[in-house]
Amino acid sequence: MSGRADARDLPADVDLLALVRRFEPVLRFTAGELFFPMTVGQYLSGAALWLAPARGRGPAVLLVDHGALDPDALARAARQHPVERLFLRYAARSLDRRELRLWRRRPDRPAFHGVSRLAAVGLLGRFIDSGMRLSLVLRGRVPGGLVAAGQQRYAETGPPCEAYHAHVSTDGGYVVIQYWFLYAMNDWRSTFAGVNDHEADWEQLTLYLVDTGDGPSEQRYELAWVAMSSHDEVGDDLRRRPDDPDLTWVGGTHLVGNAGAGSHSGAYLPGDYLVRVQPPALARFIAGYVAVRSVLFPWTRGRASVGVGIPYVDYRRGDGVQVGPGTGREWTPVLIDSQTPWVRDYRGLWGLDTDDPFGGERAPAGPRYERSGAIRQSWADPVGWAGLDRVPPDAQVDAARTARVAELDRLVDGLDGEIADGQQELRRAGAGVEALPRSVTGTRHGGDGAAAQLAEREAAVAGLRARRRVAVNERDQLRQVADAGVRPDPHAHLRHRAVPDVTTSAGVLLRFWTGASLSILLLLLGVGLLLDLGPVLWVTLVAVLAVMAVEAVLRGRLPVFLLSLAIIAAIWYVTWLLLTNLRVAFGVLAVAAAVALGVANLRSLLDRR
Repeated sequence: MSGRADARDLPADVDLLALVRRFEPVLRFTAGELFFPMTVGQYLSGAALWLAPARGRGPAVLLVDHGALDPDALARAARQHPVERLFLRYAARSLDRRELRLWRRRPDRPAFHGVSRLAAVGLLGRFIDSGMRLSLVLRGRVPGGLVAAGQQRYAETGPPCEAYHAHVSTDGGYVVIQYWFLYAMNDWRSTFAGVNDHEADWEQLTLYLVDTGDGPSEQRYELAWVAMSSHDEVGDDLRRRPDDPDLTWVGGTHLVGNAGAGSHSGAYLPGDYLVRVQPPALARFIAGYVAVRSVLFPWTRGRASVGVGIPYVDYRRGDGVQVGPGTGREWTPVLIDSQTPWVRDYRGLWGLDTDDPFGGERAPAGPRYERSGAIRQSWADPVGWAGLDRVPPDAQVDAARTARVAELDRLVDGLDGEIADGQQELRRAGAGVEALPRSVTGTRHGGDGAAAQLAEREAAVAGLRARRRVAVNERDQLRQVADAGVRPDPHAHLRHRAVPDVTTSAGVLLRFWTGASLSILLLLLGVGLLLDLGPVLWVTLVAVLAVMAVEAVLRGRLPVFLLSLAIIAAIWYVTWLLLTNLRVAFGVLAVAAAVALGVANLRSLLDRR
């Protein structure tokens, strides 16, 4: 049966399609979404296959034209060009300006209302954002009008045929079902003011099932974990337990996912998510900025990303079209595996190859491969991809816990023996050291003396005792959890829990200011330089302070801004004194220390009363 090649441990009596359909998800989209999941056959019917030029030199070569491509033809062409770079083109050309204006004015265009993404971040983030937008002029980018052309071609392919491509595998005691969704376009940038645009988009939702041993065939499998591909989430943070309160279910087995507008990334909770993108070239600068800020302003520690990076909003509202069980728009399931010809043979890109060095505007590879042609971890190792290598299936948890307690018992017993032996050896050595003069023991000069050797043995025994405390603590905790019969908190494994975090309460003035502040800052600098109002450094400083002061007022943070300004001024003044008048500088520091010490002592006395 098709789709079973990667699920060899699955019993032969399990109906694969029935298992996949039993747990198929419900996807909720944001109002204004233009593209929905489609079959590979539907996508290829409107696409063309191209051969990229070697080393980026020369024009691309058309291999299969629009209208002549299907999954079998794609696999055949890929086998004929196993080492060349291949890519697909969905839209034959971009719309020109006139055509694009008409497309934007069409009466059936869905409405969308976003929020002010810049109002959520600071001035530095807006500087980086401006630079990133300007970089699109130099980078490989999706041409203007390509999204519109893609939407027209998508509409020409016929009635909607929402589909997923299901990949079932077995690994580490889990039965893994991956639901792969293919979209004709990722229009996050042009339609929803996001990070990027690119032709085609592959996203996934993964379920991890365990065999309960109860019931016939596919009914014996129950959910243990779920995972959604999402921006900024990796490893443990990708997955959730079925009893997680953040999850919504339809009919008990159909997980609800909220797809990002244009980006199609998944979220468990509906809402607007602020995504901060930090370009690799600026990583060291941003890390240095955060470190300096945390030293100067201790209250900002723990908020390392606030205001840093390029701010974008991922709209995962779930208030638009819904697809899946109970929605009136049912899925068309397609089973795939590692032996499906187009999955196995085609390693190229599923859309226009822009050669964007950042990768954001390049089309993606398929479900099995990365852009480099290497096999995706999520395909070949879905258990490790979601951090489940160390997490046994539910049916094996009790056995694993019992085995771990027995292992810790043996470890504690062994450590008890080593500690007793070390203790006896330490006491004998200590008696010898006490009988020797200091010149022999090496107490005075260190080195290889008897006292130094005694200290090493004492440290070794202390290390054994520390290991024993850790082992006993873990063993006792495991026994307590087992006796109580409770499961850990469903969020215990999360380092970062993604929740909607974009506020829509920014006032009109703040929204205007965040959009205009950089232009105002550059205008102040330009006017100051043209009128020769002073040295460039002072003009820049005054302009920046003026912009920051206005922003502090609009954000209601004027006291914090003034305090920060006072701290910076004090640090600058003391530094200047250290360089010019050492005596006065130390005097200022002594007075400041005296005031701080006096305040602390007075507070202590008042507290005692």
